[in-house]
Amino acid sequence: MIFKKHVQRSKPYVGGNTRIQQEDRQIVFKLSSNENPLGPSPKAISAITRSLSNLHEYQYEDDRIFCDRLSLLFAGELSADQFLPANSGMELLDIICRGFLEPGLNIILSSPTFMAYKNVSELAGARIIDIPLLKENFSLDTDGILGAIDAETRLVFVSNPNNPTGSLFPARDIRKLVNGLPAHVVLVYDEVYHDFVECDDYIRASQLIAEEKNVIGLHSFSKSYGLAGLRLGYLFSTPAISEYLRHFRRPFMISSLAMTAGMAALDDTEHLTKTIRTIAMEKKWLCGQLKEFGIEYWPSDANFILIKPPVSEQLFVCQLLNDAVMVRGGAPLGAPGLVRLSIGTREMNERMIKSIRLLS
Repeated sequence: MIFKKHVQRSKPYVGGNTRIQQEDRQIVFKLSSNENPLGPSPKAISAITRSLSNLHEYQYEDDRIFCDRLSLLFAGELSADQFLPANSGMELLDIICRGFLEPGLNIILSSPTFMAYKNVSELAGARIIDIPLLKENFSLDTDGILGAIDAETRLVFVSNPNNPTGSLFPARDIRKLVNGLPAHVVLVYDEVYHDFVECDDYIRASQLIAEEKNVIGLHSFSKSYGLAGLRLGYLFSTPAISEYLRHFRRPFMISSLAMTAGMAALDDTEHLTKTIRTIAMEKKWLCGQLKEFGIEYWPSDANFILIKPPVSEQLFVCQLLNDAVMVRGGAPLGAPGLVRLSIGTREMNERMIKSIRLLS
């Protein structure tokens, strides 16, 4: 049997723990995966329920209806043909890497960041070049990235806001990066946390794409819309890049329930607004509590906070789990010694803070 060596050498992405109950059936507050603490969009649930009786039909051979709706979301700034939905951001990353990478080429990322960029790129045979974020405030080393680009570079991955740090890279840094990219390099601009951004100094992928920059934007329904279990996301880019990547989509690629729920969620502005307000309010409260305990944390424009725990990463995570709160250790995220806290409801956050207080 002949196997691809680069596939055998690759390491799969390891997600957070999905266990939500302990053996004694005590409910565990899951603050480890940046999910929506308010749950899914009610309109999405209703839409799914109404569609259940039609599961025997191939309702959507393609995603045209969904893409038309996405174009409306962007107020016509992008045409329907510029969108490509898929089964989650993970599948979108796979499509992008299959489209642009092969053995002998390379990609650039900046750790700590979403490690799936590395995993999916390795599966495509690409070499990984890591230009780490600057240590003090996890800012982007734009000069370092541009200096690392060579003739074999095809993709640069930037998560903005960044996961797991919560960093927001200002517009000037992103523009400097985009304007410095040679024609054979594409910026994959992952903005799945964009709904939680409060800073004005933020540039969106759609703005860069409208300027005909080689940029691919990534969005997900897993965060602010509360549909992580449906695995729905989409990318958008220039007409040329979108048309090229569409060759990699499969017929009937997205389930009818996911597409129906996604369109309903886009119409549920009440749920989205409530989610954004809750995260903003609870993030402010959490930061105040952490400051009171003298726990170092980094400013975040996402729905999570990265902290330096008062004890070891492993002990901190285990102790909170013993108190029925799940948080995410930083080591698998490229941030050893640190811990990422997803922002929950006040009840969830108070339980978490109570546990942290015992360790401080």
